[in-house]
Amino acid sequence: MKSFVLTVVGLLALVVLLVGPVVGRLAHPTTDCSNRVMVIKGPRGEPLECVCVEGTMAACLSPGP
Repeated sequence: MKSFVLTVVGLLALVVLLVGPVVGRLAHPTTDCSNRVMVIKGPRGEPLECVCVEGTMAACLSPGP
């Protein structure tokens, strides 16, 4: 009985370790850098202008002149 409980606990821990990164990625979707300059929502909901270099987001700044 003890080995059964340890096996179930071990399997549950393995599932949590494997599912955690997937859920984290779904919670924070990545943006595609198809354009040179993009406007996205920041972490607090404010707009951010981001510059993409070679398909990778390089820098984000608050919009303005």
